[in-house]
Amino acid sequence: MHWFFGFFLVSGFCSLLYQIVWLRLAMASFGVTTPIVSLVLSLFMAGLGFGSWWSGRHVKRFEDSPAAHPLRLYGLVEALIGTSALVAPWTMRLGRSMLESIGGGLGTGGYYALSAGWLALAILPWTTCMGATFPFAMAAICKHSARGSSSSFSFLYVANLVGALLGTLVSAFVMIELLGFRGTLHVALALNLTLALGALLLSLTRGMRAH
Repeated sequence: MHWFFGFFLVSGFCSLLYQIVWLRLAMASFGVTTPIVSLVLSLFMAGLGFGSWWSGRHVKRFEDSPAAHPLRLYGLVEALIGTSALVAPWTMRLGRSMLESIGGGLGTGGYYALSAGWLALAILPWTTCMGATFPFAMAAICKHSARGSSSSFSFLYVANLVGALLGTLVSAFVMIELLGFRGTLHVALALNLTLALGALLLSLTRGMRAH
């Protein structure tokens, strides 16, 4: 269980780091307005909810499988989240270039509609992966640990909450100021890849491979 506490502490840290950087990048690309801020936050939460729902429906496939299987899927989605450090900023820049090329003929409604579409492309795939981490990790824990699922969930939730708090404070007040947006995202990328590698290595241990 200590491994999973560490996983979700770092995962929560990265998630809020991404949210803050994406929000700042979205405002730089599409405007510092209330609708843009609301769009980013809404898309972030929608992705988390959809990812949790989707992966929660599919963990039943692992009822007769060893704990290594959902754990490897957890590692896979962490690696995918890490790729957002490169892809999401590029998608936002592409959206801004497209809107600039169209010019002012869209009107306010059209501008926000297109902005919403580009922000969805930039954010939703990665927040969906973030939402999928909980069910996959819980499936691995429930197979590997004798503890009840409710206590395991509470254990992970506390770790994720502490990590999110640290991610908010450190990214907003330290990392962005020292490293800039690109450097901060590269740190998150390295952390996500470390989580993916750690999950893979843990899945290869004897306890995780046993039925």
